Amino acid sequence: MQNALYKIFKKPFFGRFSKPWRWPESVDQAQWTRLNLKSQSGADISALIALAHTPSAKGAILMVHPMGVIAKGFWMKYGHAEILREAGYHVMVFDLNGFGESTSTTMDFPLDVLAAGQELKKLHPDLPVAVFGASMGAAMSVCAMAYRGHPFKAAILESAFPTLLHFWSRYPIPKLGIQLSKLVCPAGELRLRPTEAAKNLVGNPATLLIYGEADEFTPVKDGLLLQKALDGQARTLFWQVPNAAHTHAFAASPEEYKSRVVDFLDTYLLRA
Repeated sequence: MQNALYKIFKKPFFGRFSKPWRWPESVDQAQWTRLNLKSQSGADISALIALAHTPSAKGAILMVHPMGVIAKGFWMKYGHAEILREAGYHVMVFDLNGFGESTSTTMDFPLDVLAAGQELKKLHPDLPVAVFGASMGAAMSVCAMAYRGHPFKAAILESAFPTLLHFWSRYPIPKLGIQLSKLVCPAGELRLRPTEAAKNLVGNPATLLIYGEADEFTPVKDGLLLQKALDGQARTLFWQVPNAAHTHAFAASPEEYKSRVVDFLDTYLLRA
């Protein structure tokens, strides 16, 4: 019954993304290993793992996708996963509940991030683990880092919204749903509010925030709000990318993107 109610509530937010998942074209499926795991959200989570291209790995990175039918395939399609693998990092991509091949349950997406991160750490116990999120995935990663037991020593967060309303206020029905949830279930809304989670980060993970100057969904000013919330809780770097649209800073500035992301991980994850 509970899942049926959540399915109705989630439809205005994510209904258009509920389509069969397909591998992105040009991806060598043989390089990826399937994994299924259970989240405390109640969902069965679908994940894929690929090893570093180097003889030995420096660390392992969990990649948390933005909204979209492509879900976990975002990181493969646009080349982010290959950047990390070439730099010496194992990667795991996965579908948040209700996206891609994962089952749909509650709105507790941070628990999906937590479960996937803990599983990645189990698979590579001797390596430091970081989280790399975009848009919704970045926001939910911040929230996941407020939970004890998360394994993340560093975080790269691109286009993260500071609160749900900052992103959804332009959409009347989702906006109303969030406003009602703040009245009916205020604790639930707080669990999904990155600026609140930022005050309670566990472990002080170093954080790289990336925002595009051409991003109409999570503008730079929203990123500055999140940075302010993170100040004092984590060492935070901020990169404002000229001409970059929402979640597409890599496309706008590929060489600098590679350099900044890899240098950040090599410096802050390996030092952790």
